[in-house]
Amino acid sequence: MSTPLFDGIPADMTPEEKELAASTPSMAPPPPDLPQATDEARAFVKKQNSENKILVWSLEYCEFCWTLTRFLDRLQVPYTRIDIDNFKYAKDQMGNKYRASLSEMTECVTFPQFFVDGEFKGGAVDACMMWKKGELQPLLEKAGVKHNNFGDYDGDPFEFLPKWMTQNPLGDK
Repeated sequence: MSTPLFDGIPADMTPEEKELAASTPSMAPPPPDLPQATDEARAFVKKQNSENKILVWSLEYCEFCWTLTRFLDRLQVPYTRIDIDNFKYAKDQMGNKYRASLSEMTECVTFPQFFVDGEFKGGAVDACMMWKKGELQPLLEKAGVKHNNFGDYDGDPFEFLPKWMTQNPLGDK
C-alpha cells in the first residue's frame, strides 16, 4: 500500500484516467506562501541539526518522507524525525517558519530533508542513490551511528518508494 488514503486503488492509471490526464494541461502547483524565517526558527533548526546525528525533517503524510524513514528503519539506523506540519508546530506558524529556515539553509523546498552529522544530504531519492553507490554507509559510520551492520540489508532502497512509481527510472541506477 502506498498510502492509507489510496488503499484499494490500483497503482497504475486506468485508460479513462490516462485520457483525462492527456486532456488536461500540466502545470506544477505554485509553492506555498511561507512566512519569513525568524531568528527563533533559524536557531531551532540549527540546534536540531547539530544535536541529532541523523535527522529527517519531514511532513507527516509525505510518501517520500515515508520512503526515507522506512529505509532507515530497515537499516536499523536510529534517527530523529521532525514533522514540521505536526499540530504542535501550528501555533504562530512555527512549522512554516522552520520550513522557511530550512529552505534558506539548504536552498531546497522539497521534503524530506535529510541531515547526517549536521550536514544536509538531500532527500529520499538522494539517500537511496547514496546507499546504492556505497556513499551513505561510511557517512553514517563516521557520524557514529550504531547500526548493527545496517540490518544486513542488501536490497534496492528504491523498493521503499511509493508504489505508484511502478515505472521508476531510478531503479536501475
